Amino acid sequence: MKRCLIIGNGPSLADVPNEFLAKYPTFGSNRVYLKFTPHYYACVNPLVIEQYCTEIAQINCVKYIRASHKHLVPGSAGLHKRNTPAFSKEPLRWIHEGWTVTFVLMQLASWYGFVEVGLIGVDHSYNFDGRPNEKLTANGVDVNHFDPSYFSRGKAWNAPDLVRSEQSYRLAKEAYEADGRKIVNLTAGSQLDVFEKEDINDW
Repeated sequence: MKRCLIIGNGPSLADVPNEFLAKYPTFGSNRVYLKFTPHYYACVNPLVIEQYCTEIAQINCVKYIRASHKHLVPGSAGLHKRNTPAFSKEPLRWIHEGWTVTFVLMQLASWYGFVEVGLIGVDHSYNFDGRPNEKLTANGVDVNHFDPSYFSRGKAWNAPDLVRSEQSYRLAKEAYEADGRKIVNLTAGSQLDVFEKEDINDW
């Protein structure tokens, strides 16, 4: 079975051995490189790209960047955003960002032909004051990600939209199952119930 991992950036990722991540082809996003360099990387949030483009440019992997910001990351492929909620089978032509870059990774993993996708580090739980998608300023220790310095020191970030993220995840689940594929959630303690949960030790 052609398996891969989609690596989220939740706090639980800190407890996942890099040796496990290295067992499979991996898809990661945003500042995942603070822990592990994936085979395939995507970043579509303008705030993340603009603030960390120098770091992103130095990652040694295949990179996909929102087309409007592709020029900030030399050598990357551009992802053209479409606003209509849908699961793209042709992500290099268009992609729906789905209010979470994890949905982008799911579309890319499908396009690469992976049959079974394991989600790891997708806690789907955040502690913040603000409205979904609101631009916030990070101060103090970051409790929402695997590294306490992930967003800190006055960096700007967007509050998550968990409701619409789940709508996107359901689109991904339907698309995968229609093709005889599946996505499973390997994240310990995850609050995401859209996908069947499995134990990391069974992989």
